[in-house]
Amino acid sequence: MTDSEGRSPAAAPTPTRRTVLKAGAAGTALVGASGLAGRFSASAQEAAQGAVDAGGHAVFQHGVASGDPLPDSVLLWTRATSHPGDVPGAGAGTVVKLLCEVATDDSFGTIVLTGEGIADPAADNTVKLDATGLAPDTWYSYRFTVAEGEFAGQVSPIGRTRTTPAAGAAPDKLGIALTSCANWEAGHFSAYRDMADNADVDVIMCVGDYIYEYPRGEYTGKSGAIRDHEPAHEIISLADYRRRYGHYRTDADLQAAHAAKPWLVTWDDHEVANDNHATGAENHDPAAEGDYVARRDAAIQAYLEWLPVRATPFSQGGHLYRSFSYGTLAEIVMLDLRTYRDQAPEFVNIGDTDDQGRTMLGSEQMNYLHSRWSTSSANWNLVGNSVMFTPVLIPPLDPQTSGAIAELMGLPQDGIPYNSDQWDGYAAERRRLIRMMADEGLDNVVFLTGDIHSSWACDVPVTPGRYPGDGVAAAEIVCASVNASNIDDIVKLPQRNAISQTAEQALMAANRHLKWIEFDHHGYVNVQVRADEILAEYRFVEDKTIPGQPLYPAMRYRVRRGEGVSPA
Repeated sequence: MTDSEGRSPAAAPTPTRRTVLKAGAAGTALVGASGLAGRFSASAQEAAQGAVDAGGHAVFQHGVASGDPLPDSVLLWTRATSHPGDVPGAGAGTVVKLLCEVATDDSFGTIVLTGEGIADPAADNTVKLDATGLAPDTWYSYRFTVAEGEFAGQVSPIGRTRTTPAAGAAPDKLGIALTSCANWEAGHFSAYRDMADNADVDVIMCVGDYIYEYPRGEYTGKSGAIRDHEPAHEIISLADYRRRYGHYRTDADLQAAHAAKPWLVTWDDHEVANDNHATGAENHDPAAEGDYVARRDAAIQAYLEWLPVRATPFSQGGHLYRSFSYGTLAEIVMLDLRTYRDQAPEFVNIGDTDDQGRTMLGSEQMNYLHSRWSTSSANWNLVGNSVMFTPVLIPPLDPQTSGAIAELMGLPQDGIPYNSDQWDGYAAERRRLIRMMADEGLDNVVFLTGDIHSSWACDVPVTPGRYPGDGVAAAEIVCASVNASNIDDIVKLPQRNAISQTAEQALMAANRHLKWIEFDHHGYVNVQVRADEILAEYRFVEDKTIPGQPLYPAMRYRVRRGEGVSPA
């Protein structure tokens, strides 16, 4: 086996199962324990004896993580802090050889896979290993151990992960923690701790804004910054992005969520810069901050290093969009809604949302989504979707009766969008997707979305101005932010203030397909997928400024095929 840089470890018995992960910042693949058990038995014994602080230096400061599970494999991640001066982004790391073990129990009495990886400064000392040859639909424990050098024997925290069901299997359920928008400065990450502890959650789906790129103090909470960003300035360079990810991953609640469950991730704008698109971003100034594509590529590299995702750099022809099958229960497509999109139309050109040539997905990703939908036989087709798909219009227009007025005034045919950065700014392409669902006979599409720091339960209407008469194309569940500012934070009023509630009621009155909106609380959605229905439990934290706060169920909605959403 070799790592992603083509290096070969010391000679060893030929493994019976061998797969090299072709992903950015990847290490080696893990192989069957039978092939390498003797080679690593000594280190395993040291790990069992609890050598966790050799030399007074903590190697595994950023925890462990897993992601992108398949029926026979899962991606495992860690970072090895090679010495006390090895700060993420500083370029000061040295090579560290690691042992990784995968077992069926937390005590590692039954080790099924073992192998080694290299924490390399070229990848900011992060490691991603592909644990292959696993059984489908099975929980595993895993850990890393420093294999040699000054800190040999030091052991990482234990992580737990789970493979997906075999093709054709019919699992009874799938629990998804839907999350987005975690702003370090705005408060604490209590929602992540709840995801880790929630026994109903099998996988955590982050649909973007895992980090925020802003400088200290620019984007905080109701009472200012609760804790400070690192680095202090807006992140632009590869070193900056690495430092920001590394700082985030010192949070105990985030580490707990990564260690407890596998993750499915995609990104939104703040992993790069606010409201970004294919060629720029709202808060990127080329004159002061350099070439946008260079900044984006740096952000992509850091993202692939620090997140447990199977993807390759775009410079190598890679892409972030991908899919996962949970037997016959669910097909999940994770979309990338930033890399290929045209710039969102400004209000003075709002009629451009109907331009047939404008795109959110890009042609290749559109074709990919179509191919997944056209071949899917799952009970549910779920879409990990970073920005809201459902129309939110002022007001929704009936194209037959209002088309002339819309044309005369230069308005979009469906109505004026309140946020053109969402799918409302790409209405022509959204209509193509809605037609695609109809053409494929799909009545089981559910969009799982974040981005807008609020909670929503929505029907996706076939025609916004003729809802419910023309029917429901899909459903959408939108999660609150982990802690990024909501309306109450922005207006500096208590939660459930009159401004928030008035805005909620006004939007639902104008858009009857919006079944529920909550603008103030933070948290996530516990999405329980069953063969006949999906239950969405919105879980809220009362005070994000206090660490370790409990979450509670605030509202439940049900989705049934062809019927949209309803209170549960």
